[in-house]
Amino acid sequence: MDGSPRLLVWNFTQDEKARLDHMLEMVQAPPAHAIAPERGHLVVRDILHTDTTGEEPFQCDEKIVLFYNIPQKGIYFLIQKFKDAGLPKPIFAVVTEHSINWPFSELAEHLIAERNAVQSRQSKQEDSA
Repeated sequence: MDGSPRLLVWNFTQDEKARLDHMLEMVQAPPAHAIAPERGHLVVRDILHTDTTGEEPFQCDEKIVLFYNIPQKGIYFLIQKFKDAGLPKPIFAVVTEHSINWPFSELAEHLIAERNAVQSRQSKQEDSA
């Protein structure tokens, strides 16, 4: 299996992906690989290491970026570069030894629920301040 550093991106438009590719090239970062809808129900490991496609396309309007085998300093650097490049704010996540075995669609749903819970807590804290 290829363990080279990689970014997986979900739901970026062609223009956004082109701007992302340009930014990554400028900072000599690993290229971004778009997850096609027909691969959205596959296990993350299969998305990373095979050309397999699924039978049913996954639909999700959120933008997601998964970091695979990228050192923590590199992740922080790339997140800042996303902001500097004016790219839409995605949900950022790191592929872990556990999440690599999840179907991307389930991981996406989990990440969205987690993000929404954090935003809800922040909103409640702001309201009580």
